[in-house]
Amino acid sequence: MLASQTLGGPSRCGRVLGPPLDKIIKNAAWRKHTHLVSSCKAALDKLETLSDTGLADPTSPLLGISSSDANFVLNPIQLALETNYAKVVEPALECTFKLFSFGLFCGEIHNNVSNPILYKIVESVCTVGGIGEESLELAVLRVLLSAIRCPCVLVRGDCLLNVIRICYNIYLRGLNGTNQICAKSVLAQIMLIVFTRAEEDSIDVPIKTVYVSELLEFSDKTLNEGSSIYHCQNFVSEVINASEGVPDLKLSQPSKDHELQHVEVKVSKWEEVEEIGEEETKEGAESGSGGISKIREDGFLVFKNLCKLSMKFSSQENDDQILLRGKTLSLELLKVVMDNGGSIWRSNVRQVILYGF
Repeated sequence: MLASQTLGGPSRCGRVLGPPLDKIIKNAAWRKHTHLVSSCKAALDKLETLSDTGLADPTSPLLGISSSDANFVLNPIQLALETNYAKVVEPALECTFKLFSFGLFCGEIHNNVSNPILYKIVESVCTVGGIGEESLELAVLRVLLSAIRCPCVLVRGDCLLNVIRICYNIYLRGLNGTNQICAKSVLAQIMLIVFTRAEEDSIDVPIKTVYVSELLEFSDKTLNEGSSIYHCQNFVSEVINASEGVPDLKLSQPSKDHELQHVEVKVSKWEEVEEIGEEETKEGAESGSGGISKIREDGFLVFKNLCKLSMKFSSQENDDQILLRGKTLSLELLKVVMDNGGSIWRSNVRQVILYGF
């Protein structure tokens, strides 16, 4: 018992990382995952020597640990996710969920340059969500929602769009009705988070929880399998509530952070939902106008792509049903945004133009 309590060392991050790293070692196929096992053992040894630092490293992706040490101990989590081997992916997903939910991850996740290790972890989670492993889909959805909800992290740009794309894919291609309802619920909750933050121009804001039964009012009633609605409601509420009370860090105060508040941002094209077809967008790059914040720029970006996806056409006849469901979902998500949007989404010139588009 004592060994399990001290596994991972005295730091907060170590207490979260230690048990899953140990589980990965035990579940790995030793011949196939030799490098992964050795990385996990090295990370555990490193964690035993680390304690929470008094001064925060602004470049570190882990709270209380230096940047170099954080990258070292997170590397095996990324490697485990990349194996697509369920027995080692599961503890890696559970660990990632806890790090987001406890506010131990911090920083901006945009591309492979701004925060490489966190970007790679989120992208690896998305990749796991795309392999069609039914047993892992709910764990992937839980991690992705916790990443968007975490007030210590800003997932934005291409990374944010990829998170949304994977949730779309699970909803459209999933074979399990409960997982599909969960994917739809997670998408609606992500919309509430993104646009509530954009309205307030702040990351750390109170977030309402979606009502799953309302999302099935017009469509997908056939997906309800007995207690599916109850299960999905609890699923979303658990993730949202897990992030409540996370410390208010510098990143969650964008109005005081010049770099976060006033930027020129590249608006990237939405990587199309692969199952629907290729998005025909050629806008290229747009810069944030009038010093608009990253938070609001991402809100405009998501809204624009929802509008485009709701009007998507395909020449492939066999994809008509999936296309229709994708367009319907996009319209339902737009309704969630408009029903819960404040004055900025009704009066801002860019938003009015996009909504009319």
